[in-house]
Amino acid sequence: MRWLLVFAGLSAAWAGETGTDWPTGNRTTPPTINSVAPLGVPRGATTELTVDGLNLAHASAVFFSRAGVKARILRIKELPDLPDIRLGSNGGISTVDLGPLPPRNEVTLELEINADADVGPVDLRLQTPLGTSPEARFLIEPYYGETADTEPNNTPEDAVDVVPPAILVGTISKPGDIDYYKMHVKAGEQLVFEHGGAMLGSRLQPVVSIYDADQNLLREYGRDGGRERLWFAHRFEKQGTYYIRVADYQESGGAGHFYRTKVGRFPLLQSSYPLGLKRGKNAHIKLTGYNLAKTELDVKGEPTAEDNEWSVTLRPKTFNTLKLAIGDAPEIEPAGTNTSPAAAQTIAAPVTVNGKLLAGENDFRFHASKGERLVFEVMANRVGSQLDSLIDILDTAGKPVERATVRCVLETAVTLADAASSQNGIRILSWNGFAVGDTVMVGSELIRVQAMPRGPDDDIRFWSFNGQRIGLLDTTPEAHAIDTPVYKVQIHPPGTKFVSNGLPLVRLPYRNDDGGPGFGKDSLLRFTAPADGEYILRLRDVRGLHGDDYAYRLSVRAPSPDFRLSVEPRNPNLPGGGRIPVTVTALRLDDFDEPIDVAIEDLPAGLSATRGVIEPGQNSTTILLNASEDARLDRAVPLKVSGKARAGNREITHEANPEDKLKLIALMPKPDINMEAQPREVKLEPGQSATVEVAIRRNNGFGGRVPVEVYNLPPTVIVANVGLNGVLIHENENRVTFTLQALPNAEPMNQPILLSGNIETRADQQNEYASGPIVLKVAAKK
Repeated sequence: MRWLLVFAGLSAAWAGETGTDWPTGNRTTPPTINSVAPLGVPRGATTELTVDGLNLAHASAVFFSRAGVKARILRIKELPDLPDIRLGSNGGISTVDLGPLPPRNEVTLELEINADADVGPVDLRLQTPLGTSPEARFLIEPYYGETADTEPNNTPEDAVDVVPPAILVGTISKPGDIDYYKMHVKAGEQLVFEHGGAMLGSRLQPVVSIYDADQNLLREYGRDGGRERLWFAHRFEKQGTYYIRVADYQESGGAGHFYRTKVGRFPLLQSSYPLGLKRGKNAHIKLTGYNLAKTELDVKGEPTAEDNEWSVTLRPKTFNTLKLAIGDAPEIEPAGTNTSPAAAQTIAAPVTVNGKLLAGENDFRFHASKGERLVFEVMANRVGSQLDSLIDILDTAGKPVERATVRCVLETAVTLADAASSQNGIRILSWNGFAVGDTVMVGSELIRVQAMPRGPDDDIRFWSFNGQRIGLLDTTPEAHAIDTPVYKVQIHPPGTKFVSNGLPLVRLPYRNDDGGPGFGKDSLLRFTAPADGEYILRLRDVRGLHGDDYAYRLSVRAPSPDFRLSVEPRNPNLPGGGRIPVTVTALRLDDFDEPIDVAIEDLPAGLSATRGVIEPGQNSTTILLNASEDARLDRAVPLKVSGKARAGNREITHEANPEDKLKLIALMPKPDINMEAQPREVKLEPGQSATVEVAIRRNNGFGGRVPVEVYNLPPTVIVANVGLNGVLIHENENRVTFTLQALPNAEPMNQPILLSGNIETRADQQNEYASGPIVLKVAAKK
């Protein structure tokens, strides 16, 4: 009871007046960017770029994601309010009082782009007294003239004249809208079309049709998706006038369906072969594309400054880049006749096969001893190939090798809405009988429950990385329609037999389509040999396609346990005298399950951070970033988060999101709340509960509600008996209590947990302020 009395006294001392006429007082909205204009700027020129957003007043610095771009701030002005922006976050209608409207500002930058700057996307952040903004993006483009979409131009008679080289700029503004352009070309002239809108987040799925002067359709590009949605080239056989028609594949439209299409005789890389090379060795690389100065290059297997340790970037004076993979295994090419299990090519690990899928399948024979573990990885789509790979392990008779028996023991179904393959939550009809840690089968994917729904209007959540569900036993997450069956399952050894329970019994083969987070459409399959003998690996395209554009790089190796890290937020804005949560998530590779020590490095004076551990069986930890009352930063500093672990005799070190050059820490003024929690230590046994209280001190006239997030809870300890809103401090309150419960299957552990209060605003950026850590101890049941 002693800590309750102290806590109650602390809460009373922190109660305060809002000091404003607004119902919930003031609140600090982080800087927000709504738009930039223009979306493309020419290299070798000085251009004005305007940035429109909230709370951008007194912007003092600009940060860019790559070299070759400089900027100075010319002017900042306040703009009239736009109701569609002010209704709520992302412009949607908010049912939560978000306080008075923050000022809308326009920042005008003078950009200076080097003449030799690479063509392509550039991200930027602005620094303001309230911290740094989210990222905005524009394109560096060649010095071509823009040809704007001048309405009406939805018929050939109203077509806009184009003189290549040019950039077609427009918007398919409503469903069914189309845009026409016309141009005069010479006989035999080949023009390249590249859709820049895809690099800017456009929702348009462009379909470009080319007509002759008599309105005869000559060719349509993009209807079947694939590479033509990004670029294509068309050769005009006759001299004359031609019409270019731009539409959306789904005949949809809106402000987000914009395009910036370069048209001209510019150099563009299409593919390379082989797709990679051995580390430290030279390789002869053949290039395909349009208007290339060279079609062959000698490349050394050493990463460039912009690459990680596993790739090297090619840009041979072209408007785009391609990556080559770097490997450590011996490299070979396929025999060319290995198009059936009977004709399978013999290989032995470790090896990397550089090949092309010129027939329906390529087959490889390998030997494995009982219990031997091998990893098969395809590198193709990630480095520019058209291949969407699918790999299987077969016996020498060509039959699939069984991996496990999946027994369904409980059935429910997807409800409310279709579930996308990339989301971590799925709404189900009933979760009675489900628990954290259970294995679930939906369609052909196996996934593990991370968190149970908090109420009937909440999703059941599964283990994920960067929002993408992680498939167990190398199954691939898929999209699922309403009413798709959802099963709680048990995993048993292959060949296990059961008396029927009326639910499906699945014999799961060794097969993989997509390898999971970071692999895109490339495959990854982990194999444990059930017996000594010969096996066949079959490689196909999941769509049944093949051809010269379907190159691949197949690696066979022993497991190499490892991990990758991701951090959120990428640009923490830290109040002086305050502390904020920073979450680090691990993607565990090749069954790596050791603890990962996480730290924020190279912090300047006045800033500090706690250290964290991503424990075995867990995939994230949250640490505290702190600033002293007298901390000073004239300019944002890099955010460097590292993780260290051991795998056998190897020490592994990785930086979180090393490719992101805009991870920044900036200071901001006093936070809207300070938060504390009691007790400082919580002891539980399996099945037991404990009460935690959290109090806030309101600052800056803030009077709004405060949702409370609990970080670092192990999977078998939950916040019990909360509704869909979770733990919530209401507008007229300054404290709240909640219950922590250890599930019956909770294992002994000792780790810190953190509580954080969220200030809800019109910005998408994290706006949370944390308490000090609470030590959670789960003891073995007596």
